[in-house]
Amino acid sequence: MPVVEKVSWDFAGAEDIAYRFPKLSLKYGSQVIVKENQWAVFFRDGKAYDVFGPGRHTITSKNIPLLTGVLKALRIIGDIFQCEVIFVSNSQFRGNFGGQAYSAPSGPIRYQAELGFYGYLLYKVEDPKLFVVEFFGNRGASTSSDVERYIRGFINERVIDEFANFDIFNLVKNVDETTDKVALKIRDEAARIGLKVIDTVFEGVKIPEEARRFASGMGQQAMAMQYMKETAAELPEGGGGAAGAGVGAGVGLAMGTTMAQQMQQPAATQQLIVCQSCGAQNPVGTKFCGNCGGSLVPVAKVKCPKCGAEVPATMKFCGNCGSPLKVEEVKCPKCKAKNPSTGKFCGSCGAKLK
Repeated sequence: MPVVEKVSWDFAGAEDIAYRFPKLSLKYGSQVIVKENQWAVFFRDGKAYDVFGPGRHTITSKNIPLLTGVLKALRIIGDIFQCEVIFVSNSQFRGNFGGQAYSAPSGPIRYQAELGFYGYLLYKVEDPKLFVVEFFGNRGASTSSDVERYIRGFINERVIDEFANFDIFNLVKNVDETTDKVALKIRDEAARIGLKVIDTVFEGVKIPEEARRFASGMGQQAMAMQYMKETAAELPEGGGGAAGAGVGAGVGLAMGTTMAQQMQQPAATQQLIVCQSCGAQNPVGTKFCGNCGGSLVPVAKVKCPKCGAEVPATMKFCGNCGSPLKVEEVKCPKCKAKNPSTGKFCGSCGAKLK
């Protein structure tokens, strides 16, 4: 392979974000010419090393210390070595995105709306070394088209993932606020692959009319009742004929009524449980207190064998009458099975214990 005396990206177009010069044989003394709006990144074995900014650079061991260190570690001695040079543009680019996403499950019937979205992104490369590692090292890109295709997929995936965190009520009422939150997430994620997002513009978010109706109180009730009717129709006949159909209809109507009552309640209403250790309020279903970390699981209770009062199972004596809570056992005179002393008949054979 002939030794390359000069490397430059002279044929870069306005839409080209990067170009890869593969398998170059360079030498100390070869020149790398970088234009004003470019970087040149030395790349070998899937890793990015030294970066050149704009200017005419003569390669020496001093201005590519990272790559030189790797070559020495590999015992590649001499003036000639092989590597790749990837040129990266620092111009601003526009990337279009669009697709279909689903909202978070909403309401008692866990309704998910299919949403359409489209828009564009203004971005540029901020960290050329990280960018090269992500796209040319980890993704195996070779051309600008490869990079642009990956960025488009990257944006669509983030939008789909983020929309799945918002229920249809928030999306209908606060679509602009929601897209702003999605845009912030895209910006943060893009920084991890060396890109700087200048602006994210959602030109349209399509919410089906069915979803808009569901977001209203009357719409929820209507869809819940329809859902219950369809569910009741699909229930298997229990006992056969009209009896089974009656059971199905009864279950469907009962569930529909329950859901309608739930949807009529204010959205902010939430059942709470009080921590016995610190008194903090926590949502029902929480296992540990969010304030002190104490257990919220109800303590098991037992009945006092003497007075019948219910007391925590961890107590040794009844708090009401003071009697021991541990129930003594007696053996059945007939079958020798052990039974509580409070019983009158053997639980094994039925013989009288006293």
